[in-house]
Formats: sequence, structure tokens, C-alpha cells
Amino acid sequence: MSIHARCGSCHRELLLVQLAQPSQGFRCLFCGFAFAPGYATVAPGIGAQVVVAQAALVTALTELASMTGDRLRLEGATVVGPVANTLPAIDVEAKEPAPGRPRRAQWRSAALPDWVETTMRE
Repeated sequence: MSIHARCGSCHRELLLVQLAQPSQGFRCLFCGFAFAPGYATVAPGIGAQVVVAQAALVTALTELASMTGDRLRLEGATVVGPVANTLPAIDVEAKEPAPGRPRRAQWRSAALPDWVETTMRE
């Protein structure tokens, strides 16, 4: 699992895990744009925490689903909503994907098990 990100300057896609090395200064790997200029030494650790937290959440949700099957359905909006509310609103259609890369209009589809998404649509 990976968390995809997009540079605010060159709009190229990269993975959050690629920014976890403090020696790189939390900058775009393509254009060098500083993502957190005042926090370059702290931000990589926070980014790594986000990656670990995503993996732990997805693992726990999958494990819970394997125990409960269809007998318990989590309300997807209550799982995804608090996370989505912390992210800045982006107009994904306005950003052009990097050449040869498909546009990712729904960030949550790669991050959550299918049973959570199914519950969200009901």
C-alpha cells in the first residue's frame, strides 16, 4: 500500500514514503520544491507516521472484516470522513497527471478494503 501525493509546484506524482528520508529535506524529487520549508527536519518523520498509520488501519479493518463477515458493517463515511476532512480540497480534474500515469480521482479506493467502500455506497 502506498499513499500517493502530488507536488504543488510541478504537479508530478510521488509516494509519501519516498519523502521519509530526512537527508532529502522533504522536497519534490523532480523539481526540488520544498513541501514544508520550516519543518524540513520534522516533516519526514511525520510522513513516515502517516504511512505506518495507514497500513495499521487497513490491516485492522481487514482483520475485523475477516472475523465478522457480513454480520458487522462499518459505516465507511465515519472511517474515511475524519481522514478526508484533514486533507485540503483539491481539484483533481484540473491537475494533469504525469505522462503515462492514469489520473487518480478517488484517493480512498487504493487505501481501504472493498467491504468498507461497499458499505459507504449503501
